[in-house]
Amino acid sequence: MLASFFLSTTAFSAELRIDDESSYALSRHFASLQNAGPGLTLAQALMQSDQFNAPEPHSVSATNFGLTRDEVWLRLSFQTARMLPERWLLEVGHASLDNIDLYIAEQNAEYHHEHAGDLLPFSAKALKHRHHLFELSLKPDTEYSLYLRVTSQGTLSVPVTLWQPDALWASDQLSYSFLSLYYGLALGLLIYNLFLYFSLREKLYLIYVPFVAFLAFGQAGLAGLVGQFIWADNALLTHLSPTASVSLAGLFGAIFVQRFLAGTPRSMKMQWVMPLIGIVYALTFLCTVFVSYFIAAVVVNLTSLVFAFTALIMGGVSLYRRHPGARFFVLAWISLLLSILVMALHNLGTLPSNAFTANALLFGSAAEMLLLSLALADRINSIQQAQDQAQQDALAVNREMLAALRDNERLLESRVAERTLALEAANVQLQLSKQLLEQQANHDALTGLANRKLLNDRLEGALLRAKRNNSSFALMMIDLDWFKAINDQHGHQAGDRVLIEVAARLKASLREADTVARVGGDEFVLVIESVSNHAALSVIRHKLSHAVQQPIHLTDGIWVSIGMSIGVAMYPDDAQDIELLVSVADRAMYSAKPLPPMSAR
Repeated sequence: MLASFFLSTTAFSAELRIDDESSYALSRHFASLQNAGPGLTLAQALMQSDQFNAPEPHSVSATNFGLTRDEVWLRLSFQTARMLPERWLLEVGHASLDNIDLYIAEQNAEYHHEHAGDLLPFSAKALKHRHHLFELSLKPDTEYSLYLRVTSQGTLSVPVTLWQPDALWASDQLSYSFLSLYYGLALGLLIYNLFLYFSLREKLYLIYVPFVAFLAFGQAGLAGLVGQFIWADNALLTHLSPTASVSLAGLFGAIFVQRFLAGTPRSMKMQWVMPLIGIVYALTFLCTVFVSYFIAAVVVNLTSLVFAFTALIMGGVSLYRRHPGARFFVLAWISLLLSILVMALHNLGTLPSNAFTANALLFGSAAEMLLLSLALADRINSIQQAQDQAQQDALAVNREMLAALRDNERLLESRVAERTLALEAANVQLQLSKQLLEQQANHDALTGLANRKLLNDRLEGALLRAKRNNSSFALMMIDLDWFKAINDQHGHQAGDRVLIEVAARLKASLREADTVARVGGDEFVLVIESVSNHAALSVIRHKLSHAVQQPIHLTDGIWVSIGMSIGVAMYPDDAQDIELLVSVADRAMYSAKPLPPMSAR
């Protein structure tokens, strides 16, 4: 598709010369624009050319923008030499980017547009490659203007390289060889430990198998191999695979650490840490699939840092106490912690995108998988040696056999008692988790008010009581006025502060039996029972307006005021079923909203 805009509209001198070299790393030559508002068209981006940040040739992270929902525009102009190959490949070397739009034009010519991204099925790609490729035909002695528009729910890192096809093919041989070694190692460890489980019936080996499998699958998603070899026709599963797989790997990793270290977490009074981390990983997986990939990506990075650091501390204590397998366990988590630290700094935009930082987790996870397998073997070997020594000691002290049997019996009773205590603690934790989930299911996370689900329950209850007692109740729909202006001027944290304060004032202005719910960004619903008439409602409405419109203190002497539009409907006067009651109140609320100010010309 050709855009109807020309290079002459944003003329600027070429910043780079392309001749016959095999490849060009372009990232540090791009000017950039981060747009947090509505998406820009190419025409709008061209008109905002003066707002682009200049190229940063010495920056370590020139086109690594970290975890952001912003739209990023990259701009580059270059001049071709008089002698150069015609066919080139532009590679964006980060497979999990959601949307990439390329616009390129010769001087005084139309822009040519191409689209890529992991939301596009691999089978629909024009060039079948694990990364995103655009084929370019470059003319000699010509000036070109190139724009890239990139958005992503994950890490927005845009390493761009211009290749001659043969050079890219040669580079791919090296990268695929390295990836083959990694997945060969992962597959070998997976099969080996699976056989050990069937041979020894030790559950640690069975837990280790899905940990390795999901960790490798997550790496395959980051490397672009999931779309290429597994789900070529399913862009959604390819898109979700990195964060979802790492979350599941973290879940099984937390279970593995808890079981491998046995009594160490309990002796440190940290037996609750790994189960909690496992729950966070499980919720992150659900968030990835059903709620927000961006939120899940942030949480999985932070949780992985906490997980690796905590496991390293527990492993260090086990090493100090000379527990079996502890030395390899500590080395494994040092490797993973360092790789996660590098990955997190890369994902947050602090470190540049290169072969090491982009694949840090791959290096670290390979070392960790191998060392954990050695730790399992060392643990079993130590246990076996201890058992052999125990048998020899038993043969040497036949006369003390009865006393040893009694000691073992007491030890068994002690272990039964410990397991009983552990089960009781787990049951208490389960009840607490259940209460927490019920609280989260029925209440708004920011304000603590009832959410839409609990509101529906309260409305049905109010309707039943009103029918039974031949009474009435009122439904109020409230929408805050000027809230967006506060968000735009003072930021989302200030907006959250305003929502929390408004929620508290609404709740304080009503009775305990009444319901205050938050059903949208700045939309609230009130259910007020036992209200006799509209005159009583008018008093309540005035009280609510007075409470909410009082100035709200933000920080450092900053105060803001907020207005609200209120729509009221009463049962049974205005409607006799919930759906119609909500509709009447909603229309009344929008009728009450103030007109927007006239814009000055």
